[in-house]
Amino acid sequence: MRLMIMLSGFAMGGAERNIVSLLPYIRDLEGVTPIIGTLNTWRDSPLVETFEETGVRRIDLNARKLIDPPAWRRFLRMLREEQIDVISTQDQYTNMFGALAHWRSDVPVVMTRHVMVEPDETYREAIKAKLMLRAARLGADHVIAVSEAVRQHFSKQAGVPLSRIDTIYNGLDVSRFETWGKRAEIRAKLGWGADEKIAIMVAVLRRGKGHEVLFDAVPALRDSIPGVKIKLVGDGELNETLRAQASELTDCVEFMGQRTDVPDLLGASDLLLLPSWTEALPTVLIEAGAARLPVVATDVGGTREIVADGETGFVIEPGDSQALADRMGRVLSNEARARDMGEKAHAHVLKTFSLQRQAEETVALMDRVRRGG
Repeated sequence: MRLMIMLSGFAMGGAERNIVSLLPYIRDLEGVTPIIGTLNTWRDSPLVETFEETGVRRIDLNARKLIDPPAWRRFLRMLREEQIDVISTQDQYTNMFGALAHWRSDVPVVMTRHVMVEPDETYREAIKAKLMLRAARLGADHVIAVSEAVRQHFSKQAGVPLSRIDTIYNGLDVSRFETWGKRAEIRAKLGWGADEKIAIMVAVLRRGKGHEVLFDAVPALRDSIPGVKIKLVGDGELNETLRAQASELTDCVEFMGQRTDVPDLLGASDLLLLPSWTEALPTVLIEAGAARLPVVATDVGGTREIVADGETGFVIEPGDSQALADRMGRVLSNEARARDMGEKAHAHVLKTFSLQRQAEETVALMDRVRRGG
């Protein structure tokens, strides 16, 4: 089976990181040849270097925009020349290209839904969101939801019957996050104090991630945990805006920018937080569990499918900065409890979020769709 996996590009997002981690497992399955198709290269981040290590071939369409007839023609020609059996689309723009293939070729299309909702605050965003839902309803043979919460929501949102949507959890290469024994060494290398209480947030700097909720929580957190440090990892469209909002919090909030050493950063931290307003299945929560790190996260999307409240971390309501400060304080002030939570999170990740399982389930579904099942 020749499988074309479509991405807009190699941005440093959760979906892109998952695909790059998954590719070697799909590549090594018997009878499967994965090929990555991208719309353009301007979204590429340092993640592309990790992708290149997989040895999987990439074909770029050099699309200048979504409505780009020459790129559409290149795409349809590529499907014929490469004798593609199934297309797997992974984001808003590639879902549109998948719909084009569904309407103009006989190649089946499987859409993966990585988010709960599309951004729709501007007129252009609202139009794209409507087009994407239409593409799902009329231009995809099947849909993969990354959590059961996404599956149920998307069925109602897009009008796609549940029979056409399967839940397949994202997997993780847990071995990359086995850094606990190097904690002191990593902290020393980073210049972090051996006894500092450090909370980390790994998220793109964009709307919906809840950075502003964290900033509101900082004063109360500083009162309960003197000397606490908060490390923000990521980059994005709100970089300057968020830095301005946190200008009076520089004694404890540090913007670290985009990083490729996230496993080390998680292993050296005491707590991961994710105060998002919306999520599907947050990869970083799985990564935290792999690193034996307790979390405080909001009750959105598939968070509760990863985090057991009070056991592997805490789950709070979106926008509740008081609860965020309180739960962060509980974890950071009780080292024994934090360690127990981290160990339970690690066990849950090992059991539930395997890349081998994700690869096998994904390929089995693609083959079923290819055969008309």
